[in-house]
Amino acid sequence: LGAQWRTFNLHKIAGPDSPAKKVSQQDGGKLYAVGPPYIATVRDMHAIAEKWTEFVPRVHHEYPYLLAEMYAFCIAAAHLELPHMIIDSLMISNTDASGEGWPMIDALPHENLCEFAAKPNHEVHPIPSVIHFCRRYTVGNWFFSKRKMTKNFFECDSPLLEEPPANVVLESDFALPPGGTKKDLDTVSSQREGFMVCGVIGALNDAARFFKEHHCEIGNLATTLNLNTATA
Repeated sequence: LGAQWRTFNLHKIAGPDSPAKKVSQQDGGKLYAVGPPYIATVRDMHAIAEKWTEFVPRVHHEYPYLLAEMYAFCIAAAHLELPHMIIDSLMISNTDASGEGWPMIDALPHENLCEFAAKPNHEVHPIPSVIHFCRRYTVGNWFFSKRKMTKNFFECDSPLLEEPPANVVLESDFALPPGGTKKDLDTVSSQREGFMVCGVIGALNDAARFFKEHHCEIGNLATTLNLNTATA
């Protein structure tokens, strides 16, 4: 997120005497450029939430684009003088990004990586607890994109997602998304892309199995849905 929010009209958004106006460029990027997951006391988060909802429409009026609500959170926290400590290890999202928990993923054994990503065990290998799938992920011919996901996935008749082989990272040194061109992957990129594909597919299948076991007379448990070949 950086400190772009400091360039907004803070006088109009937060008021003429807002402490947010006094935050330096360095502190703006270091102490307030944060995103989920958040950890805070109830009292602090409630205070932020009240100012956040007050500031969001004003920020969006000036900046009607993606991340407007995130910048409003930064301004709310700065206005209340509630700096954050950024922890890099809680979340992974962009496989090319720094400042995320990727070193923990890079350190995992390549063997059976997909199996571990689908059913992680923090006692065996500690890993980030949150996957934020902000983009599409591809390893070999295996692919996941939230915009490609079928809308009826959580229905009794819908199949589960096809699951990649346990050693997909060892077997794939390229990425070929649907309708795209083949791209070579180095070991780090293959590890990260493979973890995301397998982790998201595993989590979605677990959630769908739970839903079907509790809400369907006969739920479709076939793992046959492949987003690289799906047309829906």
